[in-house]
Amino acid sequence: MSAPQDGSTMIEGRVVHKVSNALKITFSNGPGDPLAVGVQGAGNGMGAKAAILFGFKNGGTGKHRITYADGSIVWVESRDAAPTVLSRGDGTAIGTIQRADTSTAVGSTAGTLFHFVPDPEEPKTPELFRLVVLDRMGAETGRLDVIRKIGGWARMMSDLYDDSFWWDRAGQPLPVPILGTRLWLKHPLDPVERDVLLGACVDITLGLRPYIKAMK
Repeated sequence: MSAPQDGSTMIEGRVVHKVSNALKITFSNGPGDPLAVGVQGAGNGMGAKAAILFGFKNGGTGKHRITYADGSIVWVESRDAAPTVLSRGDGTAIGTIQRADTSTAVGSTAGTLFHFVPDPEEPKTPELFRLVVLDRMGAETGRLDVIRKIGGWARMMSDLYDDSFWWDRAGQPLPVPILGTRLWLKHPLDPVERDVLLGACVDITLGLRPYIKAMK
């Protein structure tokens, strides 16, 4: 199978339930071991964890954890009617994501990192939501598909990709609100960009936060 275009980044995240009934998203950027794994509510208190365990909370607000293959951790604190907060395992602030009809990721130094806006031609289909990722200057730098149904895995985000990918096989239907995400960027990601973008994917899939108007 062919790979994404030279110099670009493709990361796919697939959602399943853990034995504890928490949602889990596994991120892959090619064949081999996963890049990272996100877990719903891993930083929640005992009461909130019990609600997940007994099936009363299938996704939603909470403190979700991303663990990378090297053991490093990013926390994604999804909240209602307030920005999502991103931080590292040692408590160092990464930034926030402010949501409205479109959404904006802001770094810890208050500089804009990314904007998330609807695809101007097709923001929503029965299979997926389609978002455009803009850089701090407002130029298109990537795409984000939010997969709603199995058929969404088979759809290509745009004509910017090669004909096939490492992860072009559809999985089985899952009893989860959102099946996963497929993220493509025109350039390699630095650590902060990677943390923010995977944090956004966790915020959407595990936190069930809407990033564009069509998702509300």
